[in-house]
Amino acid sequence: MSQLSLNQVTKHFVQAEQKITVLENSSYNFLAGQSYAISGASGSGKSTIMHMLAGIEKPTAGTINFNQRAITAADLQNKLGLVFQAPNLMPDLNVWENIALKGLILGAGLLVAKQRALDLLQQVGLAHKANAKPTQLSGGEQQRVAIARALYAQPAFLLADEPTGNLDVVTGQKIIDLLIFLQQKQQMGLIICTHDNYVLEKLAYRLHLAESKLI
Repeated sequence: MSQLSLNQVTKHFVQAEQKITVLENSSYNFLAGQSYAISGASGSGKSTIMHMLAGIEKPTAGTINFNQRAITAADLQNKLGLVFQAPNLMPDLNVWENIALKGLILGAGLLVAKQRALDLLQQVGLAHKANAKPTQLSGGEQQRVAIARALYAQPAFLLADEPTGNLDVVTGQKIIDLLIFLQQKQQMGLIICTHDNYVLEKLAYRLHLAESKLI
């Protein structure tokens, strides 16, 4: 079973000559097939932890490990799927092209990438919007496209940083339900950084960031 791990990780920033510690000598193993919510006060550093798990930011000390070795660029491309608060879709590409682009980056041919994109759109309930432009979609639909794109390489872990932050309550809950359904169907790990009580109630494990520790 795949593991994504914080291994004695410390992370701090220096702002206006003041050191701000987000995480202090913390370790935790996330397992594929399980779902995790990370909560914490606003500004506590939840997103920074997600960015470290995703390889976007480096720890000040310690390592982020995938299957007990330091995470690599190949892991980021093939083993981790990322979803952010903003969908970050390319407005000049249509929906299936936004998803297929991930496949092209990974070296797939256009026909293969397109078919994979269409299959993923079917999974997230947007097959009928394959040729639409992102600006023609609602906020919830755009986030579904972002989820489909994140799943292109069949990742071992899906990381979602406040994925409902820009959505109304009902739409946000539908997105969370979709993420949980896909997580269970594909037996991947799901890690969501959130302040949403609905997420905390739905996911199997709840971690809270307080005083630079994951509790």
